[in-house]
Amino acid sequence: MNDSGGFIELRENLMTFYKKQEYLLQPVFRFALSLGLLLLLRGHLAVHAAAGAILNSVLVNIILALVCSMVPYGAAAGIIALVMVWELYSLSLEAAGICAAILLLCILLYFRFAPRDIVILLLMPAAYALNLHYAVPVIAGLLFGPGAAVPVVFGLIFTRYVLLVEESLPEISRASAGGGLTGADILNNFRGLIDGMMGNRQLIILAASFALTALVVCFIRHLIIEHAWGTAIVAGFVLETAVLMAGDMKFGIHVDFVRLLIGIILSFILVQIVSFFAFNVDYLRVENVQFEDEDYYYYVKAVPKTIAPLYGIPADQSGMPSGSAGSAGDR
Repeated sequence: MNDSGGFIELRENLMTFYKKQEYLLQPVFRFALSLGLLLLLRGHLAVHAAAGAILNSVLVNIILALVCSMVPYGAAAGIIALVMVWELYSLSLEAAGICAAILLLCILLYFRFAPRDIVILLLMPAAYALNLHYAVPVIAGLLFGPGAAVPVVFGLIFTRYVLLVEESLPEISRASAGGGLTGADILNNFRGLIDGMMGNRQLIILAASFALTALVVCFIRHLIIEHAWGTAIVAGFVLETAVLMAGDMKFGIHVDFVRLLIGIILSFILVQIVSFFAFNVDYLRVENVQFEDEDYYYYVKAVPKTIAPLYGIPADQSGMPSGSAGSAGDR
């Protein structure tokens, strides 16, 4: 077995284990993801709310995550969205109203037509907290269609909106201090939050970068070329970095290049792991096959998957297990 044979065999064993235990692993993953998102909301919103806020209770967080683990991703996203709106409402009616409007726009424009992509939206806040958000558009482009750019952008918008609300809480609290809010105070709060989103050049450039990356990666990985996935991955990260650096030079969006570099490196490693499990072919064993029927000659290029040798039987120089028949056709 060659040097990579151990990794290939490990991959095959893990994939076999996952297929056998999928009915258990899927709920565990949904529970972990949901609990992580609820704890993020708790850290950014609930700590500023009254003591009776929903997310202040760790037990409530665990119960909600358990409920999310037993339902599809769409329902889990709905539960988390309702909790987010409720927590925002306990802090600011205006913040909750804007969040509800964005959610409604998200549902009407996209997720009623492509609900399976909603997992991308859920992954973005968790990835952002770990500085792995640069990997999300690349993974979306590799594993989903071009429409995956939409949940990538919405996930980023919701993530940055929660951070914006947290930053704006001192001003909102001062406006509401000393009695009820007047119509002018409410209008000013609405305007401040909307301007904070629409006028945030860093958010706009980051969203454009992620959307463009998802589309470019999806396009390249569908090309009929060797190493399409590897080319798509490299192109995606280069594009992200180039757009953000150009945005910093052109608009002064103040990119933290140390954080950017660390995030790109960690995201690249994560995407390579995903690619190893989702798509792995052996370009050293490409076969060009020719055959014909009554009307046409066919010239086919076949790229075999990289799999571990069966039952420990060593592979011969062609890469096939010893004693196996090779593909017919001209080389």
